[in-house]
Amino acid sequence: MKKLLLVGAVIAAGGLAFPAAASAGNPGLCGGTWVCIYDGNNWVGLLGSRDPGGGLVNVSASANDHMDSWENKTNTNAAWCYDHDGGGNCRTMGKLAEDPNVNFLNSDELSSWRTDRGC
Repeated sequence: MKKLLLVGAVIAAGGLAFPAAASAGNPGLCGGTWVCIYDGNNWVGLLGSRDPGGGLVNVSASANDHMDSWENKTNTNAAWCYDHDGGGNCRTMGKLAEDPNVNFLNSDELSSWRTDRGC
């Protein structure tokens, strides 16, 4: 319910932010051609990193529902899902893109992800 109330405030304040082209990120944690997910905003607290072309995997129990930023330094779209085994809502992590602070509606929802295609 809290998220629904905040939707109106975000839209009224100027809309939703969209991921930017990958340029900043966390070069110390995420390799040159990897997809990485992070616990905190602005690429803090690496939860996982993967090469392009990887199929669907579930995150560990300690990483479940903790992702707040990501970066995709590959030439392939990647994706993450709200639920294990690719269930629930799916969000694409565009190739050569990053998001330092995922939309509050998607914050702390990731349970599984893939690096071989988008949604």
